[in-house]
Amino acid sequence: MGLEINITSIKDEKVIKARSLQTSKGRLAEKKLLLEGKEQILWAMQNSCQIDHVFVHDKEKDSDFSKELRSKNLLLCFCSDGILKKITDTSYLVPFVAVANAMQQKNFQNDFVVVLDGLHDFGNIGTIIRTAAAFGIHDFVATDENLDFSYKKTIDSSRGTVFSSQLHRFKSGTEAINHLKAAGYQIAVTTPHASTMQSFAKVEQKPIALVLGNETTGVSDEVMGQADIKIQIPMSGPVESLNVGVAAGISLYEMKIKWVLAMLTKKIQESIGRDLYCASRWTRLIFDLKLKEVCPFNADQAIMMMILKCDQTSNFESLAHDAGVSQTSDAKALIQPLIDQGFISNKGGLLNLLEKGEEAIAKIWNVHELAEHLAFEGIPDSDKQTFLDVLNKILKNCEKITPFS
Repeated sequence: MGLEINITSIKDEKVIKARSLQTSKGRLAEKKLLLEGKEQILWAMQNSCQIDHVFVHDKEKDSDFSKELRSKNLLLCFCSDGILKKITDTSYLVPFVAVANAMQQKNFQNDFVVVLDGLHDFGNIGTIIRTAAAFGIHDFVATDENLDFSYKKTIDSSRGTVFSSQLHRFKSGTEAINHLKAAGYQIAVTTPHASTMQSFAKVEQKPIALVLGNETTGVSDEVMGQADIKIQIPMSGPVESLNVGVAAGISLYEMKIKWVLAMLTKKIQESIGRDLYCASRWTRLIFDLKLKEVCPFNADQAIMMMILKCDQTSNFESLAHDAGVSQTSDAKALIQPLIDQGFISNKGGLLNLLEKGEEAIAKIWNVHELAEHLAFEGIPDSDKQTFLDVLNKILKNCEKITPFS
């Protein structure tokens, strides 16, 4: 259970520090931020944002949300509505206000980043963050070293996706673009004055940074001068420009597709799913080749007998799925010879491994170990264990959403 204290004065040190977090300067100096209300606190917790303590209205001591916070071993600071209004600098009551550690800046994690060049509207910034997250983009570059994602309006309009985002601040547009270009990014700029519609833009097979400009003046000259691609959103009628949040959604959607198409071969080659599939198939092929040297079984048949040894009983459909055999009919064709030879029994569609099958697995187990040894040759035991741990976590995640779990 978490600790609990009562705060009765606005001169309390925790209150003074919390009030300082109302300003961007205070947040940057303290490397902390305020979370106002249940939603913001929940969003932060869901994204592993570390919460230091929570101010709670006296009347909420026994509320369900207070109980949830206690279960997280958080420090709860109970106080009056007057103190809470001072902390939030509002005329209305926010019954739950948390102090949390600011998001830590890390290296770029994605090959598609968004550059915010002189944006100031906190609602627009939050909308852009949320829209980008919908397309799997979580890295943002600011051309203003004071840009802050921690404003209440930004957190709210992002619907909490700000907590899963990375913000990289630079002193100027020139410094930001130079850094991106040195890291291998191509720079794409949105501007109504471009001669190329974004539908016809040519994207290279390399990381990309999409620049979104100020709500009024657009992309700065210093950034525009270093752009590799200049694109516009075609419009008809009397409308001169779109809201930057709306424009961001259109450009992010279209440029992400163009970039993925340009990178598609590389993406396929680097796909975790492809690598896992290929590694699995090649390992099974090694097992199959070595089995053929010593016995009549193939790898699929041996693996299905091993599964039956572990599960004790199964049906054709489940066994085919667990063994990675694509069709139930294929599994039946593989299993029937094992049934005919007395390795497996079939009683009303339920399959069981017989004693003869267990003996067969024991006899070929050294072949299985040899196949694994060949597949992991040159890999230290520590790396092998790390790989197996990660693979187990992947399997558990997949089991949560599959009908076979």
